[in-house]
Amino acid sequence: MGLLKKIRTGVSNYIRFTDWLLLLLCTAASAYGCLLIYSTAKTAGLGASDYLIQVAACCAGLLAAVVISKIDYDVICRCWPILSGIAVFLVLLTLVGLGLNVGGTDDTAWLGIPIGGGRHITFQPAELMKITFIISFAHHLSKVKEHINELKTVLLLCLHGIIPIGLVFLQGDDGTALVFICIFASMMLVAGLRPIYFLLALIGGTAMVPLVWSHLTDDKQARFLSLIFVDQYWKDEGWQQYLGLTAIGSGQLSGVGFLQGGNIGGYSLYARNNDFIFTVAGEEFGFIGAVALLLLLLGIVLVLLRTTLRARDFQGMLLCAGIMSMIGFQSLINLGMNLRVLPVIGITLPFFSRGGSSVATLFLGIGVALSVYYSSRVRVRETIFTKRP
Repeated sequence: MGLLKKIRTGVSNYIRFTDWLLLLLCTAASAYGCLLIYSTAKTAGLGASDYLIQVAACCAGLLAAVVISKIDYDVICRCWPILSGIAVFLVLLTLVGLGLNVGGTDDTAWLGIPIGGGRHITFQPAELMKITFIISFAHHLSKVKEHINELKTVLLLCLHGIIPIGLVFLQGDDGTALVFICIFASMMLVAGLRPIYFLLALIGGTAMVPLVWSHLTDDKQARFLSLIFVDQYWKDEGWQQYLGLTAIGSGQLSGVGFLQGGNIGGYSLYARNNDFIFTVAGEEFGFIGAVALLLLLLGIVLVLLRTTLRARDFQGMLLCAGIMSMIGFQSLINLGMNLRVLPVIGITLPFFSRGGSSVATLFLGIGVALSVYYSSRVRVRETIFTKRP
């Protein structure tokens, strides 16, 4: 009877103190994303495998988020060497001849997982490394918070950030590397780093622009130039964004209808189920569908901001800030690509774009945020590992 009573109490407390709004928003966003991915598969005459994998990844991720939310985030952070070691090892595998190119990409950022019959599913280790980096960096920052503005501390923190950023750059995945930079800068800002360091970084980064530009390939330079000289590049490097904007515009207020998109003046938009999933919402569901997508993402970011502000300690605040910045900046970069504000650099839209590893690892991050929220609501933190005041 004692065990049953303890189980009932644990379930009751979980129902009472869990952030159901965050779970609801993330579930709604991923369900909307599955709907859009199903449409892209049907209109392209493809099978249901992408859609089924996405649904399975969403369900598995949601279950993992619930389990992780019952683990004290202090325990999670203390396990950072194991978690980071696994993620870094998997990324290194992509750099020693085991990396795969997926869907015509120019980077080797995926690993193939055999599933029998000569078939395999792909996994992008950098997605997992985003979560493990946030965990390890939050732990690091919380340990040095009293000395955050000392030069030695800043240099060691920068070294911590350079490791995952450099590994992703070596993969050739510039877009994901940019997201890591945004996460790193956001967590440093929240940790209380003095503005002078950000100013110095901005000056140094600006000074490096000519050097970086000279080392970009002609194709990557053209992606930037196409934003400025639209008329000159719209039939070449700007063609993808031109089709995307045309698709969004064709949706008008309520869209052309579910399963009715995908044919833009006789042309088909590349990566419609991935980087350009926002155009599907705009085309098939119109302005209403596009705004609904934006509101879901905005709602997730705002709820994470609330959890950040209410966290019980510095480490919990940093964890939520990192997850919030990951979702927020990745969304802004992707939407900027779709709206021809930023160059196409291969960034998925969180919870919406096709990619099982992406959505599953996003839910792992949401599980950590739920753990922070739960701890901020209860006086005694009972988890599957610990019980402490």
